[in-house]
Amino acid sequence: MNFLSQKYTGKSLHPHETKCYKNFTQTAQKLTHRLAESINHYVIHIDCVINTNLYNRLLAEKKESNHMIYKERETWLEAILNTLPDHVFILDESGRYIESFGGTHHSKTFNAERYTGLQLSDVLSPTKADELMGFIFDVMQDNETKVVKYNLSLHDHLLLPIEELEALENPEEMWFEAIIKPVNAPENANKLVIWSVRDITKTHLLEQRLKQLSETDALTGLLNRRAFISNLDNAIIQHTKRSKTLSCLMIDIDHFKDINDRVGHFSGDHVITRIAHVCQGVIRGSDFIGRLGGEEFAVILTDTNAIQAYEVAERIRQAIQATICHVDDVEITTTVSIGVAELNSQQSNSKELLIEADKAMYYSKHSGRNQVTLAYENLPDLKLYQAGHLKIQRVS
Repeated sequence: MNFLSQKYTGKSLHPHETKCYKNFTQTAQKLTHRLAESINHYVIHIDCVINTNLYNRLLAEKKESNHMIYKERETWLEAILNTLPDHVFILDESGRYIESFGGTHHSKTFNAERYTGLQLSDVLSPTKADELMGFIFDVMQDNETKVVKYNLSLHDHLLLPIEELEALENPEEMWFEAIIKPVNAPENANKLVIWSVRDITKTHLLEQRLKQLSETDALTGLLNRRAFISNLDNAIIQHTKRSKTLSCLMIDIDHFKDINDRVGHFSGDHVITRIAHVCQGVIRGSDFIGRLGGEEFAVILTDTNAIQAYEVAERIRQAIQATICHVDDVEITTTVSIGVAELNSQQSNSKELLIEADKAMYYSKHSGRNQVTLAYENLPDLKLYQAGHLKIQRVS
């Protein structure tokens, strides 16, 4: 029986055996403790490895999931942008096309993707490229969204192929409205703008047509009274700023009521139209003429003094006198009475100038008709004009 058996039998152990037993017990305890520590360390290590692998796997799955979500959102966003009816361009501060979207209204006739990576100067004529670069500069400098309107002619396009040019409804005059918005980019990043552009050619031409109709006399095609006076007011402002003069002619058809009574109002309209055409053939492109109503016309001669205006009025009078209107096998000849007034320092608006010209015109009427009367504040030497039809009305 060994000493371990004796411990449980109740028999006394030899001192030497007792010491051996204690040593053995202590050694066993130490080994047990170390084994426990080793097992615990190994378990912790295994747990860490498992947790690390799990974390890395979860992180990878999350990254992959985020990437898929990002790609899906990017695809979704691009799909939405490409359904926009208007073209949307992203350009940098140098005028380079970064990206393009939308334009479904023009997808069959215009391919904007070809512009990506190109400069405005590669796409448009130098003059038009500079104009659009000016818009970009203003938006970036002011850091605010701007709405601009501009036109492109056939010669402004440098890249459009023939088939696309032929598909355009009005290639000679195309009008666009653009909303240009600055992009808030990081400090060291390139400055960008979003350029959303819409073709407004039809709308613009319609507006111009309506404006023309609202400003045009339906019978003669001349300016109507309202448009003429508006143009005259603007001309007075411009000539006053430039210290230049201008003159006004008031023209009235002589015996027009008798013409209507003799050959009818339709023939009278023909006479009015013919006289308007004759007047247009005498004046310059910088001048303008309007029908103020009935048989009365007015002409503004820019950068023209009273004596020069008188000479123009006399040419008009002679041209009308020599004109024969043929209406229903009837020959109609007519004359006009004309009044001339020059803008002076006391006249601050169109009404005052027209009143002076109107006074001079009525002087011509009351003095026998078919003549020109000049209303002039300070008369020069008029000896050269005494043999003509010159009539002078002094301004009080």
